[in-house]
Amino acid sequence: MPSFSRALLAFLVVANAHHLAGQQRRPVVRKGTVEVVAAIVGDEMQIRPIPLLSLEVWQGADTARTSLRTGLDGHASTALPAGVYHLRTTQTPSIGGKRYQWMMDVHVSADKVAHVELTNANAQIDSTLVVTAATARSIAPEIALYDRLKSGVLQVRADLSSGTGFIIDTLDGVVITNAHVVGNAEQVSVVLQAGTRVPAVVLAKNNDADIAVLRIPPAACAGCTRLHVARADASGQVVVPGERVVAIGFPLFQRSTVTAGIVSTLRERALISDVNINEGNSGGPLVNVQGEVVAINTFGVASEKGGPGLGGSILLLPLLPILDSARAAASRHPAPDLTQLPMLDTAVYSLAAMRSIADTASFDGYEKFGEMRFGDFLITTSTTLSKLVAYRQYEETIARDRRKREARAGLSEEQLYSEFGEFHNWMEYVGNLLAPAVTIEVTPRAGETSGSAWGRAFSAFAGTASGRAKFEFKGDVQAVHWYRNGEPLLPVVGGRTPQVAFENNAWVVMNDVAYRGVYVFPPEAFAPDSNGAPPSIVLQIDDLKHYDRFILRELPPELVARVWNDFQPYFASNHPEKRFIAADPDRFASDFSQRCNRSPLCSGFESLNRTSR
Repeated sequence: MPSFSRALLAFLVVANAHHLAGQQRRPVVRKGTVEVVAAIVGDEMQIRPIPLLSLEVWQGADTARTSLRTGLDGHASTALPAGVYHLRTTQTPSIGGKRYQWMMDVHVSADKVAHVELTNANAQIDSTLVVTAATARSIAPEIALYDRLKSGVLQVRADLSSGTGFIIDTLDGVVITNAHVVGNAEQVSVVLQAGTRVPAVVLAKNNDADIAVLRIPPAACAGCTRLHVARADASGQVVVPGERVVAIGFPLFQRSTVTAGIVSTLRERALISDVNINEGNSGGPLVNVQGEVVAINTFGVASEKGGPGLGGSILLLPLLPILDSARAAASRHPAPDLTQLPMLDTAVYSLAAMRSIADTASFDGYEKFGEMRFGDFLITTSTTLSKLVAYRQYEETIARDRRKREARAGLSEEQLYSEFGEFHNWMEYVGNLLAPAVTIEVTPRAGETSGSAWGRAFSAFAGTASGRAKFEFKGDVQAVHWYRNGEPLLPVVGGRTPQVAFENNAWVVMNDVAYRGVYVFPPEAFAPDSNGAPPSIVLQIDDLKHYDRFILRELPPELVARVWNDFQPYFASNHPEKRFIAADPDRFASDFSQRCNRSPLCSGFESLNRTSR
């Protein structure tokens, strides 16, 4: 090898050795972690996370910045080399009429976690209020009347129905409502203005007059306003056409609401006004401007061509004899015990969170919510999220072919067909779509009658033409009783509703009616113990078709655990202060099946020896 080549090779070897040595001496960058939690602490010490809050972190005069965003639970984290950093929010969230900003320094140490709390205590708060001139806003005088009376106006719940009632200043504060509101309900309760639900009993009821008198625990509403019934004036009139009146009630899934108008005309037993009377207003008071009750809001007169229609309120002429009946009943029956009944949480799901979960959820993961057969009944369980996932599955099923056409056409996101597009944030004010709830439906199964099945089988055997198949409901829900770990479990809402079948075609005849049950529970009814073991949820179905027996079954632990775990995102977002313990069906322990199998009464082989009511 020429001397020049040997010298060049030696130079390259030495240079490469120096490069490798430099690499070995280069220090390894050690990082730490920054964990951020953003939350506002309310006046009553409730914690409200701030989701989707945008932040940025940078060091000194460095123009390179690291961006991060809090999740639905108000938490965010990132890894950074050790050093001192500046952190600030890049948006100004507005909460409760105040705007919040944060700017602070963060010290990051290698292999350690720097905890950063963004709260009221370290925020720059802008609470500037826009003051409107007093002359620019006019408040109707009816609002002052509403504020004075509203504590004495209650929501009445009767099985699956709801209406309004009001406390009057007689018989130690009984509640007046419409008879059709309570009907023949097994469970009657009232919801106070504070949101507390307590039991009620029906003391007296006149279906023809459509008036009922309820009794509630006296201590439940001791400080509530008691309304006075108006008396006739010198002319003999309690109310006259043209008089201004105010209605207070709970219409259309709303909280306490007030509407006002004038009396249009008087009838023998009712008055017609232009006050809005909607579903849920029934049983509420119609008061004059002095706050005296002149009628009970009962029905609406709708217009077939649109428009608000008219309101109908029955006069109180039949009230005195009904109160006499209530007085006699009250002397024989004690008031119900003061018990706080379950209610759904008023903090609802964020629609954005529900969309995000439903968009990414696996349909297979919700298979446990499908139908189960218990004897002659089908049991269907759903949660707030599972309903939305089922809605998305329905959308994808019916739009499968259209999705191909949309892809070929290159349509934008906004141009795609979507049933979800009909969901809006305001929907929390028109029902319980976003409320955290578990719904269980008990539906009678339909099937062919034995006579029809045998007749068609005989015709087929004989080679003759068979007649039409005759179907019927195999069960009929008379009542469903629930138990949690052996103790009675009361639903928030629950009761029966008729299911009518009227089918008459060339193949099938089915003319039948049976009742199905619908029951709504708060998520906590399915919460596990501290070790994650799901509770035992047992239902007893009283079947009117076989009223001498009942069906007693336990929900599968896999279903109970799946139902509870479905609410983990809700608690993380709305109640981060509560520790969420996931349910593990493998930890389930119950001897119900063994005890029930050994009992002929439980298994349905032994008669109850009772007669139909």
